[in-house]
Amino acid sequence: MSNVSRLTSSRSLHDREETIISVDRAFRLVELLADEREGMGLSDVARALDVNKAIASKLLNTLEALGYIWREDAPPHYHLTYRVSNLSLRQLQTSGLIGQCSAVLEKVADRTKELVRLAIVEADERITWVYAVVGMQRSLRIDPSFNFEVSLHSHATGKAWLMALPWEQARALVERDGLKQLTPHTNVDLEALRRELEESARRGFAVTYEENEIGVGAVAAPIVAARLSGVRECVGAVSIAAPTNRMTRADIEACGPLAAEAAAHLATMWPLDERVGVRQRPQI
Repeated sequence: MSNVSRLTSSRSLHDREETIISVDRAFRLVELLADEREGMGLSDVARALDVNKAIASKLLNTLEALGYIWREDAPPHYHLTYRVSNLSLRQLQTSGLIGQCSAVLEKVADRTKELVRLAIVEADERITWVYAVVGMQRSLRIDPSFNFEVSLHSHATGKAWLMALPWEQARALVERDGLKQLTPHTNVDLEALRRELEESARRGFAVTYEENEIGVGAVAAPIVAARLSGVRECVGAVSIAAPTNRMTRADIEACGPLAAEAAAHLATMWPLDERVGVRQRPQI
């Protein structure tokens, strides 16, 4: 199977014979609970997973026994424990990634007084935020959300990754995820996106302005690091985001070179083991 074919089918878990449906449901449940501040009841879980209450109850009881969720009795609601977060922190600590990158990101946050985030490209062809630094506290600031999904066509972070890829591979990723109209300013035209990515690659950073969320603008630059084989690939991205009532589009674009400078710095120190085992991507 080619890289492009693999990308377009990566989310079709139920089409794979080796998929264990109970494991799939368990991880979907963990992702659901991560976004629910008030927790979820048994009926909510059953409805969200499209299963009966008996199956939902078994899933909840199993995860509770393993220490990944806890049950609030009145009313009966389930919440994630910090065990999931602990696993992520242990993985990041083991890799040495955050320790090496934090000082660079903190300097950018100090200079811009805005939200600075680090994202990494996962081996399953997704990009995920793993670290955030918020600049000086202001009356209005952006919440450093760590939602799993980074919209590739509307987030600056997603575009930064795409601009570092050959267009055919970038297009396959976008088509896999879909071009959703998230705001009136979201670009949902593939050809227009291609032209934008080419321009972003020329200047070294990507820009979004109220494309993913009204009131938010951002710039992001890809971290393009060398592998042991000598091939260079995008391993992550650095982004800077700010409220649009504080920064015009021109203001946020002016932060682009700073994001690109930080990304270039991180590329020189990127831990080699972060790239071991990641599928080979086209040389850039």
